[in-house]
Amino acid sequence: MSWAAPVVPQRRVAVMAYGSLLYDPGPDLGPLVQERIPRRTPFPVEYGRVSAKWGGGPVLVPHPDGGRVEGALLVLTPACDLGTAVEALRVREGLAGPEGVVEVAAGDADLMVIAASLPRNLPLPDMTPPELARRAADSVVNGSLNGVAYLRGALDAGIETPRSRAYAREILELAGVDDLEEAERRLVAFRDRG
Repeated sequence: MSWAAPVVPQRRVAVMAYGSLLYDPGPDLGPLVQERIPRRTPFPVEYGRVSAKWGGGPVLVPHPDGGRVEGALLVLTPACDLGTAVEALRVREGLAGPEGVVEVAAGDADLMVIAASLPRNLPLPDMTPPELARRAADSVVNGSLNGVAYLRGALDAGIETPRSRAYAREILELAGVDDLEEAERRLVAFRDRG
């Protein structure tokens, strides 16, 4: 008589997306996404990190002075195991190792929800809208991956933190225009002349 171990059903994996990941999951993670479920973040987020990838521009991270924002659960294909999901998210977020990927309680017992846990690196005094705008304006030298483009993408995706609108107004004022896309073009032109 042979004995067979019982099959333990595994929960599907989903990624909590609330920043650029929401609208650009990247080449490793993107093909694994089967479904997007709109979901507010279970934790507050704010522009509390400067990112080398975004030219030193501010990006969203979990932050106690932020707010819960409209994001999404990126539900991965049933064939995607946890290890593959963690590695794809690690690569997408530029993490050195899997330690930066954490499980998130997102209110869905059928899913194992993970997120990148990038640390804050902006002290609170550097998170005022004028200071965020200055950093974003300086980041346009990085090309299309800059803080203004990041903010525009987040707002276009419906992601709005307590600082988002004031931060956007400061950028528009710096550039002397009424639209973030035009602000980015104008700030690039200013940098090219300087």
